[in-house]
Amino acid sequence: MSWLQVTLSLTSVNVAMAEELLLQAGACAVTLESLADEVVLEPDPGAIPLWSTIRLKALFPLDADIPALRETLTSIDPDIHQCLEVDFVGEEDWQLRMLNHAVNAQFGGRLWLQPKSLETDTEGEVAQASTVESGQTYLYLEPGLAFGSGSHPTTRMCLEWIASHLEPQQRVMDFGCGSGILAIGAALLGAQVVAVDHDDQAVLATNENAEFNNIAANIDTLSLAQWQQLPGSERAEFAGAFDVLVANILAAPLISLADEFVGLLSPGGRLVLSGVLAEQADDVMAAYPSIQFEAPIIEEQWACLVGVAFY
Repeated sequence: MSWLQVTLSLTSVNVAMAEELLLQAGACAVTLESLADEVVLEPDPGAIPLWSTIRLKALFPLDADIPALRETLTSIDPDIHQCLEVDFVGEEDWQLRMLNHAVNAQFGGRLWLQPKSLETDTEGEVAQASTVESGQTYLYLEPGLAFGSGSHPTTRMCLEWIASHLEPQQRVMDFGCGSGILAIGAALLGAQVVAVDHDDQAVLATNENAEFNNIAANIDTLSLAQWQQLPGSERAEFAGAFDVLVANILAAPLISLADEFVGLLSPGGRLVLSGVLAEQADDVMAAYPSIQFEAPIIEEQWACLVGVAFY
């Protein structure tokens, strides 16, 4: 199938309204990109991190009424027509763009991350996720997924640690699971996993990806609200229950959640933290006095912090 792609440039204050109007007008997908290659590191609590200037792209069916769309968007900016572009996107072009974001890489010598397209046969049927004779395990994920596709250094470092160190039957907490990439990787390697995220869409993505990889039975997913509302008796069952806790989020929540994370680890449990800039590593580690950290793992400007619970 081919599409019309509408592209416009906006300031962050207008993005929510523009996205709503585009979806109401029949957009099948909306994506956001930084117009100036800005990096958003620490949003305010509860805020959606956005760049100050944004390029918005929306896909529409070929019969979309573009003149009517232009008229609708003037409610945001009377001069919107000056920055709005419309292009034709063929199916092959769209697939190629997706594959450009695909990750096909090995981690820890035993876990391969590959795009979902490689796990689908010629008739479009999903094959079974597999562990082949060589001991290689395969994790299939949609390329370009919003919540984590394995292309970012923080995800790669966490996945490398999981694939290199995880043992079968260990209990793992993935806090901030996003696409589920770390939770699914751990489950495929034999762990029992609890995955939590504040975003309901992330929980949905984790569930769908776990189903695709035929590992859903090994992963329990909870939204942050569900996690926080667990009755005391159920919450107590998680105290000291995890052999590994991995959290690939941001420095500020890693610091504020330190006591909770430590309370979830069993004695001798391993803590794996990322989403941290190298210069933030010392502050994050200082929030965990009962954890003995190894030297930070650094990739580009990002750090992955691994420590052992001694108490």
